[in-house]
Amino acid sequence: MVFVIRVLHADDDRAFLELVKHFLEGSGDLVVDSAISGDVAESMLDMHTYDAIVSDYTMPGCNGIELLRYVRSKDHRIPFLFFSDQNNEEVVIAALTGGGDFFLPKGFQLRSQCIQLERAIRESVMRRRAEQEQVKVSSLLRIRQAALQSSLCPIALCDAEGRIQYANPAGLAIWGYTDEKEVIGKYATDFIVSPETSPDAIGELFRERIWAGQATARRKDGSTFDARVYVSTLADDSGHPLGFVASFTDLSRQKDARARLESYVEDIRFVSEKANEMTDIPLGIDIFGFIADALTVLAPPGSIIIISSMHADATVRLEAARGDDASLKRIEQVIGRPLMGLTFHSNTDGFGATLPGSVIEVDGGIDTITFGQLP
Repeated sequence: MVFVIRVLHADDDRAFLELVKHFLEGSGDLVVDSAISGDVAESMLDMHTYDAIVSDYTMPGCNGIELLRYVRSKDHRIPFLFFSDQNNEEVVIAALTGGGDFFLPKGFQLRSQCIQLERAIRESVMRRRAEQEQVKVSSLLRIRQAALQSSLCPIALCDAEGRIQYANPAGLAIWGYTDEKEVIGKYATDFIVSPETSPDAIGELFRERIWAGQATARRKDGSTFDARVYVSTLADDSGHPLGFVASFTDLSRQKDARARLESYVEDIRFVSEKANEMTDIPLGIDIFGFIADALTVLAPPGSIIIISSMHADATVRLEAARGDDASLKRIEQVIGRPLMGLTFHSNTDGFGATLPGSVIEVDGGIDTITFGQLP
């Protein structure tokens, strides 16, 4: 790809401007705009963008040094080259210490001098473009580094031997580490306990370029967890592998959620079956005991199940109680009477007001179940 270099040349000698333009543009990738004075050059700089500026030292009005100061007030890095018939040491020192990049004295061998000037222009422009590219790359690297650091996804970068060179905070946390020095230099396979994962897998990874699957990972404290792993290789421009990047997802929560969901499905299926069974219960059967037994299956271990009935006179009667004998006896000791057959009027605060709040406390379990009035 050919990059065009736009050059602004300021000189008060019109014929000299034309000759220099002719020689420089002969290379094919230099485009030269000519300014007959420093003042004209300033106006052109306000209207156009240039890659380099070439200026005479002595010009009427705005001379080369003044033009240099004007340029540097707007751009500290654009190459500024002097091509002047002033070649004494004081002039050269003033030009270069004032911010100039190159000083070429005029002479009688204009063609060879233009070759020197062209080379100086190219070198200074390429140097500035390289600096700009370096700044761009540095900014991009900082952005990528910030993205890796702030990512909630655990990520690790490894060299071609499989040794960890970087792990982001999320990656350290998933393994139970706080300092990356504890993992840098270790093999990624040291954190995997799946028997099918071994150092030999690194070579296969470089051949396949990408891998995704599940593995059993080991934390710092020795505990394990199931993880989904995505791995892809990093290569240079020639395709030679430099290492690989791996990202991880802890499947523990997903598996717990799946287990809870399956449990809920089973509970719903159980309730549905019991509801169907209730339609077939003959008259005279203890319906309240049936409900209490069903709830005992659903409730967390250690729960106390109490079923009551509401009567037409707003009287509430305890019909069934399920739980371990020690807990039921403790409740009876608190209220001073047997649970079965206990009655109270519903305009009070209910059964909960009869007992101290600390007696029945099922942390994380079923706290209150409300049924519609049974006919």
